[in-house]
Amino acid sequence: MPKTKDLTREEVLHIAKLANLSISDESVEMYRKQLSETISYVENLDELDISNVEPTSHSTNLKNVFFKDGTKNERLFSKDEATQNAKNIKKGQFVVKRLM
Repeated sequence: MPKTKDLTREEVLHIAKLANLSISDESVEMYRKQLSETISYVENLDELDISNVEPTSHSTNLKNVFFKDGTKNERLFSKDEATQNAKNIKKGQFVVKRLM
C-alpha cells in the first residue's frame, strides 16, 4: 500500500478553520501526525474487494414501515383525545405563549 503524504501545517490549520476550532501552534504538530495516521488507516479500505457487493442505501434490510390506509385507523387520536390534557384550548386548538 502506498503511503499517502503527511498533512502540512497549513492543511491542518485549514481543517481547524473549517471545523471552527482554534488550535495552538504547539498542537498543530500533534494533530498533523494524528490526522495523517487516520487518513492512512482509512486508505486501507481501498484494498478490500467489493466487486461483488451490491450498493445499498441502508446497512440493514429496512423495509417500508408505513401501514396502508384503510377504513379503520387505530393509530390516530381524535381532536378531543389529543387535547384532553392540555392546559389551554381555544376552539379545539392548543393555545401557547407567544415566542417572539
